[in-house]
Amino acid sequence: MLRTMRLAACLSVVSFWVNAQSVDARLTFEVASVKPSEAPEGPIPGFGRAIGGPGSNSPGQFTSTGMSLRRLLFQIAYNFKDYQYAAPAWMDKERYDVVAKVPPGITRDQFRVMLQNLLIDRFKITSHHEQREVTMYDLVVVKGGPKMKPSTVDPKAALAGPGPGGSLHLERDADGFPAIPAGSGPMTLGTAANRQSVLVTNKYSMEQLVDQLSRNLNQPVIDKTELKGDWAFLLHYAAAGSAPNRNWTAASSDAPGVSPLDIDVAPTLFAALQSQLGLKLEQRKGPVDVLVIDHAEKTPIEN
Repeated sequence: MLRTMRLAACLSVVSFWVNAQSVDARLTFEVASVKPSEAPEGPIPGFGRAIGGPGSNSPGQFTSTGMSLRRLLFQIAYNFKDYQYAAPAWMDKERYDVVAKVPPGITRDQFRVMLQNLLIDRFKITSHHEQREVTMYDLVVVKGGPKMKPSTVDPKAALAGPGPGGSLHLERDADGFPAIPAGSGPMTLGTAANRQSVLVTNKYSMEQLVDQLSRNLNQPVIDKTELKGDWAFLLHYAAAGSAPNRNWTAASSDAPGVSPLDIDVAPTLFAALQSQLGLKLEQRKGPVDVLVIDHAEKTPIEN
């Protein structure tokens, strides 16, 4: 069971897909620097750190430090999942620093295209698309219907505020799991530690759920539920082999900092979906479009 838990709120992010063949060459940074990084390696190789850009507190400048080219290109610029691309192994190891001045009024989607253009130009990247047969899953509703509740959250309601220490303190339900306060605005919270995950939300669409599941499984997940609108639920599962989600934090009630979950038993993701949400993943084979990197230079051209 969970003894204590505090969770920091994070806004859910809807997946954004850009086809590499449709990049708008007119969207470019006026001033940008790309160079090999000398920053110390962090706990996750190549993960690095990125701040600024549209939607942040510093929309006029984007800065990334110690980030691999794979993460810069596929996670930041394209927001791809791992099965959507194929790239040389060195792109996961070599790290780079990027500083770019973002023009006023640029949207997040436009910023991604600008970053794509910058990296393609500086690293002389060439690529092609191809269809590959992969294992994928259909998300369906089990017999008896969904066990989730339709979302009744008021999108204009304020989020619950942080408690002492700056982290959000949540009340727990009868089973010891966190409960989002009644009357709170749209909120998605969670934690991952010791290969165990908890996701609790008062407003989540099936589109968001299949995007999250596909990232967890590293395989395509297709929504076949025919469930419309938004839903409220709590999902608890054993995330074997996955790293903690850095957007979410679990903290001890006695002192600030990260503490591991204390959960006796966590079901697999497949079992949790069925028993907790009334949903099921059905496996099949199907085609997926893959961006294949044919060439990229390890040393970016001069700024």
